[in-house]
Amino acid sequence: MPVWIDPEKCNGCHGSKQPPCLRMCPGDLIVKNHASNKAYLKYVNDCWDCLPCVKVCPEEAIEFHLSPQFGSKGARLIPHVHKTNDRITWETIDAAGHHETFTIRTKLMPVALDEAVEGEGQALDFAI
Repeated sequence: MPVWIDPEKCNGCHGSKQPPCLRMCPGDLIVKNHASNKAYLKYVNDCWDCLPCVKVCPEEAIEFHLSPQFGSKGARLIPHVHKTNDRITWETIDAAGHHETFTIRTKLMPVALDEAVEGEGQALDFAI
């Protein structure tokens, strides 16, 4: 089951031409509608749930909904990135509505939104 971008929460990263979710998607599956200023998953069937887009979204607008193998339609996994960007608290909600959270350390990645960082036509290297 692919990630879901909540159009109510997504603000297009305040007019950014290439928000972090677009830059982080290894399959180039997320695009931005510049008319609505919203990101969306253009190729839903090609999403393989790798989740970099979920973790990097500053508005927490991208969610991962667990597939039937792991839960029911109501089960969710939601990241909350700490202000220091070195930890993520994951909130899980199971089919019965029970909440659980756990925190992990994460790799620091620059997610600046200014065009100088994004660059027009500049090749980005996301190699680990």
